[in-house]
Amino acid sequence: MLDNEVNKNEQVQVARRMMMGNVSEAGISSLSAMPMESSSVMSQMPGCPKGGVIVKVCFAGICFSEGYIRKGHFRPALPGTEIAGVVHDVCNTLPNSNIIPGDHVIIFPEEDMAHDGFQEFIPVENIENLVQIPNSIPLEVASMLPGSALSAYNAVLKAQPHVEKLQQVKSCVNVLIVGAGSLGLWTLRLANYLIGQENSNIRLFVADNSIDKLITAQEHDCHDIIHWCEEDHEQYIIERTLDACTGGVDVVVDFVSSPRTMMRSLKCLNREGLILVGGNAMAEVSINLNTLAAKQQSIVGIPKGSVDQLRFLVDTIADKKVEPPSFSVHNVEETSQVLQELYECRLTGRAVLRFNYVNTTTGTTDVTDN
Repeated sequence: MLDNEVNKNEQVQVARRMMMGNVSEAGISSLSAMPMESSSVMSQMPGCPKGGVIVKVCFAGICFSEGYIRKGHFRPALPGTEIAGVVHDVCNTLPNSNIIPGDHVIIFPEEDMAHDGFQEFIPVENIENLVQIPNSIPLEVASMLPGSALSAYNAVLKAQPHVEKLQQVKSCVNVLIVGAGSLGLWTLRLANYLIGQENSNIRLFVADNSIDKLITAQEHDCHDIIHWCEEDHEQYIIERTLDACTGGVDVVVDFVSSPRTMMRSLKCLNREGLILVGGNAMAEVSINLNTLAAKQQSIVGIPKGSVDQLRFLVDTIADKKVEPPSFSVHNVEETSQVLQELYECRLTGRAVLRFNYVNTTTGTTDVTDN
């Protein structure tokens, strides 16, 4: 009995390190043997903020950078920034609000939005950060919108003016998406809708180290996929990319933003080309500014986005103008197993955690995985 208690305490400590700070591969492996404690056990009911609401988390997308996991700097503060849930309580001082308990909502992520451990109830002080979700959008889909979907939407918006400018002087514009995870898949969906729907001269390519992810990307209407196998010679990868993207690359959307992918993208980029970088970079990149200026190339960061843009995405998904990309749903008790798969780069699409959610329509906890 004593041995069991000691073992349980060790497992809980690993879970705490995993949620609060750095965790090693060994830490994840040891955690995979234990079922995660129920979120209701590990969280406490917060007080309802004045003029705000309390949201009960139902689904949360695992949207952590794979690079951080592999480098051992992973800080999975769950439920993170991809959150969908229901309104649990509303402050009685909230004036002129149409928000009532039971409403389906997503939360626009603030800059300092982070939670320690498995929080099941989240206080929201500013109701402007709440976006109501119609019943036509499943909450597991809605959870992805504030994170990967919003980032992808802003990447497409940043690329769109440059693509339209090049269309005036080029017969074909090549756009390369680096990374075939959830961000890349959302970018494919949104780019096809926003800039490719009526333009046959825009070609979308996807590059990734994972064959499985590339196969998934191929199913999401990209022109072609490019295997960036890190074991291959660098020059061979560049030549393979240029062969696939006949005429070179005009726009790169790099959600990996590592020194290697940046250097590779620059060597494939055409004159007056544009590189859009995500916020997951872990290392500094040395770039020759003289070469950049001589070729009139640009490197631009992808903006965070706004609440209004998030509302646009909700309307777009609700009207079925854009189909959500591939995702899978897992019970929160399976978190350790999902993180292990993420660590080993075996996940395709977004993994979404389910927090003891009961479907108010059917009265069940069943969710169809995509």
